[in-house]
Amino acid sequence: MSTDETRDKREGKGRDVSRKRQWISGTNAIVVVAAAIGIAILANAIVSQMSGLRLDLTEDQIYTLSEPSRNVVENLEEPVQVKAFISADMPPPHHTLRQRVKDLLTEYAASGGDNFDFQVVAPDDNPETEDAAKGYGCEKVGIGQRGKDKVSLRAVFKCVTFLQGDKQEVIKELQGGAGARGNFEYEFTKALMNLTDREPRKVAFVKGFGGPADNQQFSRQIGPVFDRLYGDLIKPTTIDLSSKSRVPDDISALVLLNPVQPFSGKAKYAIDQFMQRGGSVGWYQSSTGIDRQMQRKMMQQMGARARQMPSVRKPLKPGLSSFFATHGIQHNRDLVLDRQNALAMGMIRTERGFARVSHPAVFTIPKVNRQLPFAKSMNTLAMPAPSSLTIKAAARGDDKIEVFEVLQTADSAVRRPSPPKSLSYKDLQDPVGSEEPGPFVLGAALQGNLPSYYDEHKIPEGVTGKNGGSTGADQAANSRLLVIGSGTFYRPVQSLGYSQRLAQMGSQFFISSIEWLVQDSSLTEIRSKSMPRLVGEVDSRMKRAIQFVNIACVPALFALIGIGMMYRRRRRREKLTWSGDDL
Repeated sequence: MSTDETRDKREGKGRDVSRKRQWISGTNAIVVVAAAIGIAILANAIVSQMSGLRLDLTEDQIYTLSEPSRNVVENLEEPVQVKAFISADMPPPHHTLRQRVKDLLTEYAASGGDNFDFQVVAPDDNPETEDAAKGYGCEKVGIGQRGKDKVSLRAVFKCVTFLQGDKQEVIKELQGGAGARGNFEYEFTKALMNLTDREPRKVAFVKGFGGPADNQQFSRQIGPVFDRLYGDLIKPTTIDLSSKSRVPDDISALVLLNPVQPFSGKAKYAIDQFMQRGGSVGWYQSSTGIDRQMQRKMMQQMGARARQMPSVRKPLKPGLSSFFATHGIQHNRDLVLDRQNALAMGMIRTERGFARVSHPAVFTIPKVNRQLPFAKSMNTLAMPAPSSLTIKAAARGDDKIEVFEVLQTADSAVRRPSPPKSLSYKDLQDPVGSEEPGPFVLGAALQGNLPSYYDEHKIPEGVTGKNGGSTGADQAANSRLLVIGSGTFYRPVQSLGYSQRLAQMGSQFFISSIEWLVQDSSLTEIRSKSMPRLVGEVDSRMKRAIQFVNIACVPALFALIGIGMMYRRRRRREKLTWSGDDL
């Protein structure tokens, strides 16, 4: 055989080997892909049958029942039947509503077992089913529907009803689009809790000493808020303590919201004895308030120009600082600033024209005690012009009292010992000699066997009680006291740059803290899933770790991948060369 024929024969065999190798490689790839798909389908089928095995990788666990929801449904004493009437073929963002409701109810059923059953029904175009839905208290609601050339209104069902015996709770309209999954859980768990027979817990806002509680509009506004959030679980009311020396026994918590006038001796006695009986008290107090009288005087003198000037403020003196200091927390009539962590206020006029500034009286509070349920979901918070608090050494040293530093500033904060007459940016932007360095406590809580103010002070005239009187109380072991160094953080303060978004977080904190005071924080964790948040402070160790990952680890990972690919190519080349030599 000639040299050319030998070379042609060898090359032919090489091409045959190459084609065979390609065919084997392609077949292997198809087999691997098919096997991966089969394994995924099999794994999904197995997991779907294992109700207890679920994995939720979202930050707020929005596809997993919160612990309070699981506790409620696991402890049902009687079976609950849920009927969800959800129209089919709804337009975005409602097009996934049926599936999301079904998925969520499946989670409840997995925890509730035989005591929880549900149906998801599409009642449209079926008169009998529509009549059944209306019999359960459901009605059609309107949603917008956009067509190719027009926008129309469509009537649909978005209703869920919970039944337990002869009791019923109805959610007539599920609110929210695709991101409201956490709200559905809140509404469902609230409905389950309202099915139980129990007296509502009452929280009383103290009036008679000025402040928001004395405003009739506040009372009218707070009622619907609590109805929407709790149904019959927690009920708000008001109580005038200006002439009373006893809080009724059906009150679970008292709220003192930014009072402006001195409390009477009878009122202090009523609060003290209420705490001695195991009641809880929340005191939310700013050190200054707007001086309305001076503002009117300025308006009369300066006319429209007075509107451009910062509001004149006066100290608020409810006379409660020394009173609550006896229990363990002292409210300091000062002003805390943090120029380093100040939040953007907006555009203001300066000597050099308009400029965007950050108001030092509104800043991030990075240290939030997340051991407490009402602060568990908050990385940080902000408050307008807060005051500092001092936790007394006697409370810290008492083994019958739990002490919580709820809110604490960064080290960069400072305080002005006396409250200023103005909170204008111009007056607060530059340091003054009297400022003291931080950090400072802005919120504190005590729980346990709290001492009585009247262990060391005389009982007011006109009341009888402690040490032999008819209104005295035995000391309880589970009283709660919460003091916050601001009384306006639940609403916007535009003059300081305390925006609606910041106030929304403040309102969440305020409402959740009231739940803690009435000793029922079941819904706090669920509601927090859909609340906005500020990014908390990242400590220096974490910052260095993130920098190291970005600078070193990411490039190193790509380098390792490149080296691995180069090594794999070299091995394949060597293998091909070796196979060719064998021919």
